[in-house]
Amino acid sequence: MKKLIAKYDLIDCKDDYDCDVHWEDFKGSLDYYFNKYLGYQVMVKGKNMTWRNLSGSKSFNLDNVIDIFKKVVPETSQLNFYLYQTGKNTYKADVGHHDGREQYYYKVK
Repeated sequence: MKKLIAKYDLIDCKDDYDCDVHWEDFKGSLDYYFNKYLGYQVMVKGKNMTWRNLSGSKSFNLDNVIDIFKKVVPETSQLNFYLYQTGKNTYKADVGHHDGREQYYYKVK
């Protein structure tokens, strides 16, 4: 099972207003799927990170729904983020930016 549940793609933006609408829709989707996990621990494994194609992992408590995005993605203003549900409490994010494509695998406990 792989279901797209949230998407933030700057290619879809036509102007600043349109980008703001996409951002609000994206946050609304995250809120819909992750609000029930507030206070839970999130474990994330990343692959192909940065231009050096590094791998790594991190865990954090989900204090704010937007942390699913902000605690993982690189600091760049130009990126695309597609989040899929892959199973019960498991998710996969495909992130594209100027250094390439990264993949993140989430498990919520």
